[in-house]
Amino acid sequence: MASLSFFKLALLTPLLLLVLASSTSSVAQLARLQPKIGCQTQCGDVKVDYPFGIGKRCGRSEHFQLLCKRNDRGRFKPFIRGNKLDDLEVSSISVTEGLARIKNPVSSLCYNRTNGYVTFEFAEADLTQTPFWVSNTRNMFIVIGSNVFAYISLNGTKSGYTAGCVAQKLSKESMVKSSCSGIGCCEATIPIRSKLYFMLIDGSFSNVSSFNTCGHAVLTEVDRFRFSTSYLTTPGSFEKDIVNLSVVLDWTIGNEKCELAHVMVS
Repeated sequence: MASLSFFKLALLTPLLLLVLASSTSSVAQLARLQPKIGCQTQCGDVKVDYPFGIGKRCGRSEHFQLLCKRNDRGRFKPFIRGNKLDDLEVSSISVTEGLARIKNPVSSLCYNRTNGYVTFEFAEADLTQTPFWVSNTRNMFIVIGSNVFAYISLNGTKSGYTAGCVAQKLSKESMVKSSCSGIGCCEATIPIRSKLYFMLIDGSFSNVSSFNTCGHAVLTEVDRFRFSTSYLTTPGSFEKDIVNLSVVLDWTIGNEKCELAHVMVS
């Protein structure tokens, strides 16, 4: 039995040395990654923990720096700096989960019955100079409207992917309450996580019904979206509800896993 115990110890010794070496490396990283004294840790109702920071030299690097400013509703919120595009409003950041949530950019096409004009808005987001990625497992591409085709392009046209969705033509009788199954509402999965995306409604294909004058396309958190027929029958209903939903982002510290970020702030 003594020889067997010695044999087990001989096998375990290299593993123990490896664990100690790894722990020493983590301690060294921990010593380097500390928030600076005096940096703002709250913006409005959103807590901002290290490695993120508000303002210059308060985050782990410039890529982790957030802006604290008023949003379009006059409330202070943190924003991710836009890379040649608009800054993105942050709803929450979790260091323990390695997740963040941002306000949904929305694409739309609307018909004005009074003057006959059609107005377009397309939404896009650029995270290429940030530690964030759009999660492909926690978000869904949603299209709302009557005979509306929209698509989302991920990571650019050369090396990226495109997902499309058609919300079929409908009548009031054909609408199904709380069902996003193709009639008036459709959904598509996101094949890859991405740093860059834009969403566009195809005006050459899409049109509107007698009671629904707008089509919308949005990327949003799949677990929280619930379709309502009021989005098709009540102007402004969709815009009001979508404010309370978010796009989910993953984030990492360089090549390290998010779990390491949690260790560094514990």
